[in-house]
Amino acid sequence: MTRWMKRAAVAARGVTLVLLSAASLAAQAGEKKVTIDEVPAAVKRAILVKVGRGKLVDIGVYQKDGKTVYEIEMVVDGKEYDVLFARNGATLSKSFEGVKSTPQQKRGDKDEDENEDENEDENEDRKEEAKDTEAAPFQKDFFLEDRKLTATGRNRYFILEPGYQLVLEGKEGKHKVRLTVTVLAETRQIGGFTTRVVEERETVDGELAEVSRNFFAMCTQTKSVFYFGEEVDEYDDGKVVGHGGAWTHGKGGARAGLMMPGEPLIGASYYQEVSPGVAMDRARIAATNVTLATPAGIFKGCLKVEEQNPLDREKEFKIHAPGIGLVQDEGLVLVKHGFVKTVR
Repeated sequence: MTRWMKRAAVAARGVTLVLLSAASLAAQAGEKKVTIDEVPAAVKRAILVKVGRGKLVDIGVYQKDGKTVYEIEMVVDGKEYDVLFARNGATLSKSFEGVKSTPQQKRGDKDEDENEDENEDENEDRKEEAKDTEAAPFQKDFFLEDRKLTATGRNRYFILEPGYQLVLEGKEGKHKVRLTVTVLAETRQIGGFTTRVVEERETVDGELAEVSRNFFAMCTQTKSVFYFGEEVDEYDDGKVVGHGGAWTHGKGGARAGLMMPGEPLIGASYYQEVSPGVAMDRARIAATNVTLATPAGIFKGCLKVEEQNPLDREKEFKIHAPGIGLVQDEGLVLVKHGFVKTVR
């Protein structure tokens, strides 16, 4: 497990994500909320076509008349609809649910205090929504064989472009820690997929502690980023002393995990690494509207991800800013970001 991993709006075809209150997400009996990465390829294509450049609210799956069906809530041209799909992608039904009010219409003549109350209510709704999905199982299968993956790209919270760099700093006890994450020009073939190499370099009190080379690829349709493994060098007094947590997709039963969804729905739960006995970290989307102040600036609309390692029961969190990427990793916060001129 890398140091980056340890601490701690559908982009496809212009589809974006909106969050509704828990009351508006009433589920069918036995319905399970899923992400677009969990539905069959035929259903995924049908959803993207139906939503077009509208807004996808959520996706549910349940049994109807003994058959598996997929229901979406979407907003198109300011109007809300529910659409039901069969497993083969066929549209079973489409119902009009009403007109989506704009933020301006909702505010009306409310004064500033009333607006604050409304924001507090919305935050409470989001908390309840997260609680409702807290027990959701963690997704392990990401249907890589049905995807077209690329080694270069970006989504709202993750930049996979050569030369992009993040620098985070903070203290662990009395020690000053610096983490530099750099997207390299180098690629690696893993299991038939071309992945991008991302280097993480950690120093403690100015001394090199660990260097890891992580392998990522992005789905061209959903913009989700998948994690294919890592090479790890652990240092002590300038010498390599170990390779703890190293794994590679396709070796020893290891499979690629999901690093960053293109569609970050609150409550979405997924494995980041699937390497039995070595690395089994998993994550849950906890919030999508966090504000964070760092030495590099104040970031709004941030994504908070709660992570846990079932092998050692460790729990941590990370915060990602839109258009930037990782801005907080437990005690480390962003101090610098941008493109560097020279990368390997």
